[in-house]
Amino acid sequence: MCGIIGYTGPRKALPLLLQGLHLLEYRGYDSAGIALATEGSLRVYKREGKLENLEAVLPSSSAAKSGIGHTRWATHGIVSDKNAHPHLGSKGRVAVAHNGILDNWAEIRRELESEGVVFTSDTDSEVIAQLVERELETRKPTDAVIAALKRISGTYGIAVTFADKPALVIGARNGSPLAIGIGDGEAFLASDPSAFASHTRKAVFLQDGDIAVLQPKSWEIRNLRGELSDREAETLPARTAEGDKGVHPDFFLKETFEQPQAVARALGNGGRLVKDLGTAKLGGLDMAPREIQGIREIVFVAMGTALHAAQIGARIVETWARIPSRAEDASELRSANPIVHRDALYVAVSQSGETADTLAAVREIQMKGGRTIGIVNGVGSTLARLCGSGIYVHAGPEHSVAATKSWSAQIVCCALLALTVGRSRYLSLGEGREAVEELEALPGKIEEALALKARVDELAKRWSGARSTLFLGRGVLYPAALEGALKLKEISYVHAEGFAGGALKHGPLALVSPEVPTFALLADGETFDRTLSNMSEVRARKGPVIAVTNREDPRLADAADEVLVVPRSLEVLAPVLETIPLQLYARAVASELGRDVDRPRNLAKSVTTE
Repeated sequence: MCGIIGYTGPRKALPLLLQGLHLLEYRGYDSAGIALATEGSLRVYKREGKLENLEAVLPSSSAAKSGIGHTRWATHGIVSDKNAHPHLGSKGRVAVAHNGILDNWAEIRRELESEGVVFTSDTDSEVIAQLVERELETRKPTDAVIAALKRISGTYGIAVTFADKPALVIGARNGSPLAIGIGDGEAFLASDPSAFASHTRKAVFLQDGDIAVLQPKSWEIRNLRGELSDREAETLPARTAEGDKGVHPDFFLKETFEQPQAVARALGNGGRLVKDLGTAKLGGLDMAPREIQGIREIVFVAMGTALHAAQIGARIVETWARIPSRAEDASELRSANPIVHRDALYVAVSQSGETADTLAAVREIQMKGGRTIGIVNGVGSTLARLCGSGIYVHAGPEHSVAATKSWSAQIVCCALLALTVGRSRYLSLGEGREAVEELEALPGKIEEALALKARVDELAKRWSGARSTLFLGRGVLYPAALEGALKLKEISYVHAEGFAGGALKHGPLALVSPEVPTFALLADGETFDRTLSNMSEVRARKGPVIAVTNREDPRLADAADEVLVVPRSLEVLAPVLETIPLQLYARAVASELGRDVDRPRNLAKSVTTE
């Protein structure tokens, strides 16, 4: 999950590397470091903790025109200065930054130590630096990197810089994302193109097995056999460079309030909706109507927040398309030897498009002959390329570790897929047109739901000291309850659990007490009355209840201590609106408790390692 940035060109490298690290810090913030290359020397600066700790020890200026940087999410080795990247070879000739996990590092380390190599860290990553440096004794830099990588098993995205070749930066990828940015007489290397998008929008996304050789005025890609690979640059969308909090104190709140715009973009600003036919137009789906009609099952595959969105997507598919649908945890699916059906459609959902477990599950499905598409926010991501077709979410960059706007946009994209499949099968024209109208209205309704912030802030002041919080939902709102609990856990570190309303009496009711608030999610529909009964059961045991609902009902006054009303919508779209107060509550509690809302402990935005 670590972040890597590299630069070579005519400009001073230090401020560019530092800017890139700020944009990549969401990928890990256990430590950070920079290596600056000048003729015959590598200067390395690194510190445990957040980026500000590194900034305190950096020189005020440096003449170096090349270098690499790294922000770490720890795997091997404790969080410390010595375990921070970049790592130097023992002779100081090479510096390496690494994202990934090596499988055979201990074996290689023992081999190198037997040859007299002295290691200075506890990480698996230092092995790469020491191997490359050893190979430099007899090989040129590119060949030395290739020779070192041939010895390694595991995942990696690396950046390498050299004391004797200060203008040279080499990158390589196997399982961990890496992209080249091509500027005017300069080149960048980064885990995420947002790190260089303000300087150039020309990018090349590395594939597994690629070796990128970067110099100020030239670049090339080779494979592990040393052969040149033919690759063309693509132009990034302009919004890739977004990175300003604007008027908001943190990215989480900014991105929560960007959900109307994110959902509008997911709808193609209306361009993905066909009003007169009551359907959707998805150019990236790449499926003929007859193929769509032949789908007998839709299986979503995802992790984390994306999994909760996919669970809602499966409910929408079954409601509108009337075919079986389910959502699978990608980490479990990949190891379960899944039965893959040729007439099923497998839909991988991911914000980054780089989630290791989701990618592994997709590869397993494809190995068994399954058809896969992606619902992904990361343009040019590994998932997008692996699937080859699907739906771009277009939520825009999401810098806070905890997802907000991508969640809403993912649900909308699932709904567009369900609408497309449904109209080719059993969904009537009238029902399709109603769905289109409700989807069109969502951005405005989200704006209305966001107006609850002041009331939610007051609830957070009252309940920020709660030792635990429960979330209840039924039907399509059950995954929304899970997401509400996840948000609170992620950014406030308060224990929270989401439950299906029907499961309450099967154990969770024992958790109810006057000190534990319960959020109950209700939508106008067949589950409303049953969830109301759940609320009464909680209150009968002196548990405080906060209702989040799209229906005003006089009975709520007796069943809940507080009632938060969001705009009405179709029942299957209610989670988009009812999750808004839960996001706001999680953020408000985290703020009351003094948490770093954007950079919660132990977490990273993109989980690119197992």
